[in-house]
Amino acid sequence: MATVTATIEFGQFPLQVRPQPLRLQSELERTGIVAAPPSPLSSRAISPQSSDRDLEKSDKELPPVDGGAAAWKFLFAGVMIEAFLFGFPLNYGIFQNYYFTHPPFEGNPNLSTVGTFGTAFYFLGAPVATYLVRRYHRWQREIIWAGCTISIIGLVAASFASDFGTLVATQGVIFGMGILILYYPIFSMLNEWWVERRGLALGILCAAAGVSGLFYPFVLEVLLNKYGPATTLRVSAVALTLLCGPVLPLLKGRYSASHHEKAPEMDYSFFKMPLFYVFSLVGLLQGLGFYFPMIYLPSYATSLGLSDHIGAALLVIYSFAQILGQLGFGYFSDLRVKRFWAEERIPVEILLFVSPLGTTLSPSPSLALITLSAFACVKGVGNVVTGPVSSALLTTEIHRDEYGLGRFKNIILYSGLCMLAGAAVMVGWWLWTKVVKWVERREESCGCVR
Repeated sequence: MATVTATIEFGQFPLQVRPQPLRLQSELERTGIVAAPPSPLSSRAISPQSSDRDLEKSDKELPPVDGGAAAWKFLFAGVMIEAFLFGFPLNYGIFQNYYFTHPPFEGNPNLSTVGTFGTAFYFLGAPVATYLVRRYHRWQREIIWAGCTISIIGLVAASFASDFGTLVATQGVIFGMGILILYYPIFSMLNEWWVERRGLALGILCAAAGVSGLFYPFVLEVLLNKYGPATTLRVSAVALTLLCGPVLPLLKGRYSASHHEKAPEMDYSFFKMPLFYVFSLVGLLQGLGFYFPMIYLPSYATSLGLSDHIGAALLVIYSFAQILGQLGFGYFSDLRVKRFWAEERIPVEILLFVSPLGTTLSPSPSLALITLSAFACVKGVGNVVTGPVSSALLTTEIHRDEYGLGRFKNIILYSGLCMLAGAAVMVGWWLWTKVVKWVERREESCGCVR
């Protein structure tokens, strides 16, 4: 059988691609640094004799992937859900700033816990949600409806909260559980509709939360100051129902339930890859510091003596940067991966660029969802400790002559150090791979190949 071997420049890892079955094999597999999983890498490159092709023998009769009316309708519906439902807890900083300066929660140092629960369930519950999506795929549309309903009920219930525990349970826990339930079926369906342009589709979907950040802060700030939190939460619940309800029927998968009932068992060999744990560590470190800016920017602006509108404007700038980043990463991941597959070489920077989402390099919708949920769960650990950590780091007194006004100094330093540590891990891994390749070359040059 013919074998094509190409040498890459980044990381200098030669990879072998065998036409049948399609498989990557790195020289670093011998050292145990990288283990190439046996998963196929392109839905169009799978062998006609493979089980996946057998499952998709009638694929031509289905609506087209990577475009077409059905695929774009699904993406539009997903964008609406992402923008309005998932975007709501990402702007909790506006609520926290109001709660902290008004009764009955005035001066409560644990208010960030509400926002933490609003997003933490989405991350920490990812493996459970993924299992339920695979196990009860036939009902995933109903699961989306149930999750949307639970989230809206959480907001309505929060409007009646008069003590901190009730606020956490409603605006935090119940709302967060609803987001968890509805979100992963949407990801599962997206992986069916988008294959070669999956990175772009995922970038558009995730950037929608940033788009909502361009107007959510101003709208919430005006409603809170004029009508108070109870009316704001009820108006938000009604608005979310009117905006998200009509698009729910558009959220449906490309494949029938019988397709997933016949699907083979998933390959979990990626858990044996050292690179997976490098990504996990980076995700954990990034999650430990990621949420502080969006939670405390409005409060920081208020402490500086600026108006509430300035605090909202800071979140808008933050959201705009998020939009550019997610759209850019999604587009370029598709572009570069497609080009390197065509040239039969996969640079390590491409793996670093797109693998954490677990989608671009995985043609199997189920496997893409599983890898995504694994990384989301790791990041959720950092997310859930945001509340307790911020309570410990945040001081009560403001000193205008100190860095971060004194009150926010520890949080700023902590968040920055977490991001720096995550970057250091990635740079360290890259340097380690360079050293290993240099050693291999030395061994080959002196005839000491193991």
